[in-house]
Amino acid sequence: MSRVNRTLLYGEGLFETIRVYPGRQIPLLEAHGRRMASGAAFFGFPFSSTAFGEAVHAEIERIPKETDARLRVTLEVWGDEGPEETQYVTHCAPMRVEDQSYLGGVRLIAAPFSRSSTSPLLAFKTTNYFENSYARHWARDQGFYDALFFNERGEITETTTANLFLIRGRSLITPPVSAGLLPGIARRHLMANAKRYSLAAEERPLTAADFKTAGEVVITNAIVEVLPVKEIAHLFTGRSAFEQAAALRAAYRDALFTRETQ
Repeated sequence: MSRVNRTLLYGEGLFETIRVYPGRQIPLLEAHGRRMASGAAFFGFPFSSTAFGEAVHAEIERIPKETDARLRVTLEVWGDEGPEETQYVTHCAPMRVEDQSYLGGVRLIAAPFSRSSTSPLLAFKTTNYFENSYARHWARDQGFYDALFFNERGEITETTTANLFLIRGRSLITPPVSAGLLPGIARRHLMANAKRYSLAAEERPLTAADFKTAGEVVITNAIVEVLPVKEIAHLFTGRSAFEQAAALRAAYRDALFTRETQ
């Protein structure tokens, strides 16, 4: 193994955070593997789908069969002058009890800085994550669940950990990847299965003004699935009992274990 850990020193690396359902079921595993493979190809990191799968399955053997858990797989990069070798580092933990409390809606606040839509890093789940963690801690210190990013054009992108959707009538609207965001696994799953929810999925640029006509707002990632947003500070206040968000969450979970998942 080369002596320089490029992940530790430079943030060069990739990771996936994967939900493991009771019975050690991972319905979105292939999608997570494909995303890491895509990132590795873009950055020139050595990657093996076989080794990725072996690392995941070795780790889930440590999870009690009826536990709902989160599993992180990190592609750690080593090399003196560039990415020469990689290894997989895994960690798992039970889902947190407080995750259930967020089903009643979460509060967001605009991040204190904007992001550049031209950054090549935003479309991949990289270990260069300090910008995200800083903004999330900043939001938490003010009593909010997460921070919402905008780009240099004032367009909505994502939160530090999740994609965002507006529900307007029968439309499910989310910002495009070109705004500067990670194409999330749950985001892709929702859009691919929008017809199951009797909604039409749409990608288009969104600004703060779009919150004025939103019926509901939700955030999504593969761990929390679908969470309703009850407030975005100074921009949006939930105006319903989040019925559509609850139906969307139930349909999302149902679709996970069907052939449409992949």
